[in-house]
Amino acid sequence: MTHRAITRTTVGAATLAVGALTALGAGTAGAAPATVTWTSGAFTYTRTISDVTPTAGETVTVSTQIKRTDSTTEKANWLEDWHPDCLTYVTDSAKVTDNSGAHPVDPLVTTSYILADFNTTTSYKMTVSKSQPATFSAQYTVGADCATGTALTGGIVYDSATGLNDFQTQGPAITVTTVANSTVALAPVTGATVGQATTLTATVAPANAGGTVSFSDGTTVLGTGAVDKTGKATFSWTPTVAGSHSITANYGGSATAAAATTTGTVTVAPATTTATTTTTGTVPMDPGAMLTQVLTFLGEGSSIGYHPHV
Repeated sequence: MTHRAITRTTVGAATLAVGALTALGAGTAGAAPATVTWTSGAFTYTRTISDVTPTAGETVTVSTQIKRTDSTTEKANWLEDWHPDCLTYVTDSAKVTDNSGAHPVDPLVTTSYILADFNTTTSYKMTVSKSQPATFSAQYTVGADCATGTALTGGIVYDSATGLNDFQTQGPAITVTTVANSTVALAPVTGATVGQATTLTATVAPANAGGTVSFSDGTTVLGTGAVDKTGKATFSWTPTVAGSHSITANYGGSATAAAATTTGTVTVAPATTTATTTTTGTVPMDPGAMLTQVLTFLGEGSSIGYHPHV
């Protein structure tokens, strides 16, 4: 098999889409997937990286979908998935996914790329058509030797029955950061009542991130709490209005962790009231009237204990 004689192919229109992931209830920052799509000849390629701003030690998933734009069904010979040298392939993570499901691939692993050879007797036979696109994916661990703040490119080199196509630096690019992604989550609050102190608790990950969390009721800032060694920050809040309150926990970030935010709903009950009834009366001084009260008391079935003093 010969696969290194590469002919450069002119790439058609390419588009890049980058998105940030946010979750309600547990806010997250940093994780930014990106996708680039391009056309070449009768092919459309879509390459996606799960996080293009990772930190050292994180794992990213890289996937490339190949689809024909005509009625031809094409057999793939091999595919190289190129990546920055500081990324390390995660063993047993490579696979081809098509209409029939996911199929493991055992690639040849080099410093700069992994090679999936679909012509071997033990490999899954990858075919591509308009109705059946195929996606090759693999996972990589970001190394501590990756340059930070620098765009690191990758791509694919793909050989099929119709020829060789080189998109070795097509992207998307990865920019390794020194700040870890972070999440913040609000603990559920029950029993909140007007006029009574209620503890708001936010949990930040990673736990050793440090920094502070600011708590807000709608647009009103309530106060802040320092993140302790377990990742928790608290604030004592005494609500003044009953009803539904939108509580936001905003983690400001630190030197080692990115900022993150999340919002939850707290229902506050009205203040409780206690009714007190006091009955007052006048003790009669007339001996006859007093005797009448005692006899009435005894007539109702009550008793009086007599304890003489010795």
